[in-house]
Parts: sequence; C-alpha cells; structure tokens
Amino acid sequence: MKILLTNDDGYDAPGINVLRERLMDDNHEVYVMAPATNQSGKSQSINISGKMKVRAIDENFFSCAGTPADCVMTAIHGHLFERPDMILSGINRGPNLGLDILYSGTCGAARQGVLLGIPSAALSVMFPDDEIFGSESDGDYQAMADFAAKNLKAFARLSNTALGLKMPKDRCVFVNVNGMAGDKPYKGGKMAGVSFREYVGDKVDFEEAGEGLYERIFSGGKVISSSREYSDYEACVDGYAAVSRLYAEPVAAQALDGIEFKV
Repeated sequence: MKILLTNDDGYDAPGINVLRERLMDDNHEVYVMAPATNQSGKSQSINISGKMKVRAIDENFFSCAGTPADCVMTAIHGHLFERPDMILSGINRGPNLGLDILYSGTCGAARQGVLLGIPSAALSVMFPDDEIFGSESDGDYQAMADFAAKNLKAFARLSNTALGLKMPKDRCVFVNVNGMAGDKPYKGGKMAGVSFREYVGDKVDFEEAGEGLYERIFSGGKVISSSREYSDYEACVDGYAAVSRLYAEPVAAQALDGIEFKV
C-alpha cells in the first residue's frame, strides 16, 4: 500500500518516525510530508498566498514550512510522490479527544485528506500522567504504530471519500484513533462516540513589550471529559484503541419549526 504520513508535531517528532519505521517493516511504500516546525492547534488552516519552503530530508521524506493541511495539499497537488492509497496523520504526542478534534492539526490533516478523495486517519496517544499536553517524556508510540499497521484496511473501509469534484453519495468521513501511549498491545479496537471536553481554568496573561505591544501568554487549565454515550475517552482509559468516524464536511443541524426571519 502507498501511504502518506504527516503530523502536527513536526517531521522530526518521534511519533511519525516510529510509525514510518513500522509501516516500512511491512513493506509498504511510505511517503512523508510533515511540518518543518510544531503546528499543534492549527486545525485545518492553509496558506493561500506566499511561498513555503519544502526541504528533502531523506528518500520520499520531506518537510514543509506550513500547516498539516498544507502538507497534505503540497503532497497531493505537488506530485512529489504517487497518489497514496491512504493518509495517516500522527502519531500525535497527546490525545485528540472530543473538542480537541476541532483544534487539532493532526485531525485537520486527516480531514483535508478525505476531502481530496483519499481514505485518511488521525492517530494520537494519551499519556496517563498528563492527558492535556502530553508527558514530560516522549513516551512510547509502539502500541499505536502496531495497531495502525494491522488495521489499515479497516481504517480504509471506515473512511468515506469524495470522488473528484463530484458530490459523494455518502458524506466524507475520516477516522480518529486514540489510545494510551506504551508498547503493550491494546485490548482491541472499540468504536466510540466523541466525548465532550470542558477546559476549566484556561488563562491568558499579558506582558508589556513596549510601544503599545503586549506578549500574550496562554496557560492551560484542567480538562473534564463527559459523554452522551460510550466515548473515545472512556475507551482509552479502559485500555482500548478508541476509533471514531467523523464527518469531514460541515453538516447543517436540523432546522427548528416555528423559526421565522424578518425582511
């Protein structure tokens, strides 16, 4: 299988390199187009003007001075590689659960991939001692790399994609996978809903930088997870790899009766 890898932690992050080595061990044709620097929290933003530097790191391995979605666009439209059969984004350092999905560059790359017609999955790991921003150590990405390598066909079946510019029969869907960091196999993969994540105590401070300028300093608070159904968070805590199918395209909420608009 031809597989494109990207992430939001940067091309030199351990997660993407562990995943690359694992997939190459199975004789997959692996391409990498990953950000030159950390792009966490960039969601699906793209650069639509100006130049971006692309650097050759190794054979079929490039860094791009852009966002994760830029990396996908660059790889697919730049024709540096053959068109991949699948895009894997990650393995991310830290979970992408619930509302994290909206902000995550890891998920943004997978979302961009299915909108370009390629089955895509985002891969992330949770560190037990700090589920918000990851552990102080790099942890171990082997369990997630093994799980991904063994379930590529399942990810592809779960991921619905558009064909060219034609509206797809089914909505575009990408796969989001989370699990605990480590080298021990998961109990299995479990389909899960998306948890609701409340960020309590986030704080923004300002420091004067002179001439009317201020430096904004963000510090994260505590995250509380809750759910309406068995969730990705619960599956991770229970020792499974949580697999969630997510719409890539915006879906309108059902209209309410009795709503009238003034003219």
